[in-house]
Amino acid sequence: MNFIITLILSFALIMTALLVFRYIGLPIYRVEPINVKVLLESVLEGQATEADWDVFIGMTIRHNPDLDEIRQQCAILAEQEMSLREGQVRFSSAGRGELNAILARINNELLPSTEQHHD
Repeated sequence: MNFIITLILSFALIMTALLVFRYIGLPIYRVEPINVKVLLESVLEGQATEADWDVFIGMTIRHNPDLDEIRQQCAILAEQEMSLREGQVRFSSAGRGELNAILARINNELLPSTEQHHD
């Protein structure tokens, strides 16, 4: 008898979760220019972790081709100029210069257009 009650309750719980996801939607993490700016600033300050960097590099940004281009540029830069020390992401001086240029591009080109969309 306990098995049947457990089976029915499990089925009800799963159906409820599916209905909630169907009508509310699945949670989506959407990378925006401000997210990339904060990450790059963390890297330049020596506070970004390997996990922070890996999440950014490993996830294609389909909704914004400019941000995905920056992500790819950062991935290439990381192969050549990045090292890890005590779980923190570190770039060489040349890499830091490139990151500063990318950060300037985000500030000048991508953030102003984002702010216009929110008005």
